[in-house]
Amino acid sequence: MKHITFVAVLLTFFVPAASAQVDDIMVVVPHETPDKQLPMGDDALGAAGPRGLVTREVYRERRLRLLTHMRENGYSAAVIFNDTRNSPSGGPDRSGLDFYYLTGIEHEPGAALLLDPDADQYTESLYLPMLDVEDHVWHGERSALGRELELSTGFARVRRLGSLPGALASAILTGESQQAVFLGPVVGYTSPIPKQLEVLRDATSRIPGTSVALDREILPAMRQAKDDLEIELTRRAIANTAAGLRAGMSQVEPGMTEFQLRTIIETAFHVEGSRRLAFGSIVGSGPNSCVLHYRGEHDHRVMGAGELVLCDVGAEVENYAADITRTFPVSGTFTPRQREVYEVVLRAADEAINAVRPGITFRELNDIARGVIEAAGYTDDMRHGLGHFLGLYVHDAGNYHLPLTPGTIITIEPGIYLPDEDIGIRIEDDILVTETGFEVLTTGIPRTPDEIEAFMGEGR
Repeated sequence: MKHITFVAVLLTFFVPAASAQVDDIMVVVPHETPDKQLPMGDDALGAAGPRGLVTREVYRERRLRLLTHMRENGYSAAVIFNDTRNSPSGGPDRSGLDFYYLTGIEHEPGAALLLDPDADQYTESLYLPMLDVEDHVWHGERSALGRELELSTGFARVRRLGSLPGALASAILTGESQQAVFLGPVVGYTSPIPKQLEVLRDATSRIPGTSVALDREILPAMRQAKDDLEIELTRRAIANTAAGLRAGMSQVEPGMTEFQLRTIIETAFHVEGSRRLAFGSIVGSGPNSCVLHYRGEHDHRVMGAGELVLCDVGAEVENYAADITRTFPVSGTFTPRQREVYEVVLRAADEAINAVRPGITFRELNDIARGVIEAAGYTDDMRHGLGHFLGLYVHDAGNYHLPLTPGTIITIEPGIYLPDEDIGIRIEDDILVTETGFEVLTTGIPRTPDEIEAFMGEGR
């Protein structure tokens, strides 16, 4: 193990000459000087770094936890890219989610985080793509290297990507174990090889005696356990989603197209402050309510009286997602048959939600909900799983095979789909696992048949 060659005189963040220490691991913190201070307002345009409720200190603490895990397990180096190729959210406007979780940095495609727990000084380093002096004309300013960028990102060592190969090789070679670690994601053989695995494999192949270990559960476990700030952002996303669903319920009427209803719902998201959708909205009426992933490119259908419309939607706040489904009658009143099926789905949802607690597994919750549906005679009519983790992505990272832990946010979403009757019903709520049980986060949205009919009847 390399020896620390300097002493941390203060343990707070963003103070002159400060460092943070956890279990003998040092992280140098950039400090302000009379001529270089943390850029604010318009001065921060083009400077990579966290911009929202989650602060640089929180991201640094996450990295310290990961560095400590690496030290305890004998890993010499890890590299994590802002690689959107295998990001479930996809697209250039979304960060690789592990990278974002550890840095809070968006809009720097290809950027990399290098972790070196045995380093004498810089146990964490940030590598950004080269700066094209003419690119700002097309895509806006990007900051040059220097103290202001270090303060903005929260990293005392910020370099360009060209210097990453040498730094990675040095971290592997001089580490105590000479073993790099691949932190995931593990993908199927038909998918592109994750960039960090590609890089680690190539780096160790050039250094005899070194190797790559796999530790695919630590980042999902960290991301699964939400802190108070993450829970607050999820609550905000849920509140915006609830406003959209209430708007849709109050304005829907026969003769309206699915697209018009979707527009009403999504407009409310944006009015409430959400800049993006958490995922493509599902608004399917009549026969389309039975199409599990019905998408907007087909939503020209005109909704008729007596039909149901299933709305599976979610707003996003600072990259944290909501995911809520409500199914309601276009005319404002359920038929007896629709109500009968709806009540079965509602019982399945309620029994699963009431069983949520630390230590229970997704499989057990799924069995509870399916037991209700099967007992009612709809054995083959729930065609999907019961739920998923929720967080930075609508189907967020987490360890599905392990018992649930406090701070986890999951969805509970049983459904019954009867295409021969044009009845598709799904009820989805977002649930926080607490120390003693659960909290339903998606309150304030009509949910039972009586609540839905009463709400939709107001003003009609």
